[in-house]
Amino acid sequence: MIRLFPAAILSAVFLVPAAASALSQPEQQAAGSPTTTLRQADARIAAIAYRLALAGRPFCSAAYPLTGLLFHHLAEYRPADRPGMIARYGLDRGPGILTVLAGSPAADAGLKAGDVLLAVNGRSFPSAAAEIAASDKGKWREVAEAGERQLEDALRLGPVRLTVLREGRELALVLGSHPGCFGRVRLARNPTVNAFSNGHDVVVTTAMLDFARSDDELALIIGHEMAHFILGHPPMHTSDKLLASIGIRSGIFWKREEAADRLALRLMAAAGYDLDAAIPFWRRFLGKYDNDPQIFRYHPSLGARERIAREEIAAIRAGGATR
Repeated sequence: MIRLFPAAILSAVFLVPAAASALSQPEQQAAGSPTTTLRQADARIAAIAYRLALAGRPFCSAAYPLTGLLFHHLAEYRPADRPGMIARYGLDRGPGILTVLAGSPAADAGLKAGDVLLAVNGRSFPSAAAEIAASDKGKWREVAEAGERQLEDALRLGPVRLTVLREGRELALVLGSHPGCFGRVRLARNPTVNAFSNGHDVVVTTAMLDFARSDDELALIIGHEMAHFILGHPPMHTSDKLLASIGIRSGIFWKREEAADRLALRLMAAAGYDLDAAIPFWRRFLGKYDNDPQIFRYHPSLGARERIAREEIAAIRAGGATR
């Protein structure tokens, strides 16, 4: 975990901007984007996560079906924006496709940003109406993720038949996948510089995206949170942070963070990212946002993280195993 912000913020973290901020597909093509996407920032995060997850397969005990798809859901949008999303994309019919990464199974299947998935192997996805109803209780994400897991579970058995809505017409497509590490990573519009694993997804805030100076730094951030999933670390809850604040179980949390730091560098190396981005990022990030006394930490200090990075980078370049 890079930094945990208050639970009150988590309840609103997945809200996205008005539909008017979405870029059209022709605008993306004109910009020379290597993806087909409705929002460039989301596509950037998705591309880095996909690259890490695909290259990191040797580090994962269980394979996750990677498609190169990133979804958006009607319940994510403000109520005033939902009629526009329904009219523009038919987003009331099922989960919408926000991004299709170039060279991915989704691209090979002919899927495009703006499509809506209606059914997989003849089975319908959870309705947007169910998402909206759950959003009143703050639980729309559970319904949305049920649909995404439905697709993932089907893909684990092999290529799937999709019924897709595109510009008012239904299409039949076949989608496959590549085996990789867990790769469900989302961009959350929030002003807190943060990234975390919540037990279901890896979440990176827009403020963290702005703070990072390169894709290599973003790969370190995303790889660290993916590493928590790969290593089976449970998400940190408020009670854990309280224990750490009084010096109880801090050692456990530090060991988890160290393990995630080391594996993140291994994932970066496998995916071809620049390992030399790690120490400058930690210096800049912890120098600005980490002022807690060591006894109250639930993560390593800057000095410890520099040591960890130097050791692991040296071992990787020497062809050695993780310390």
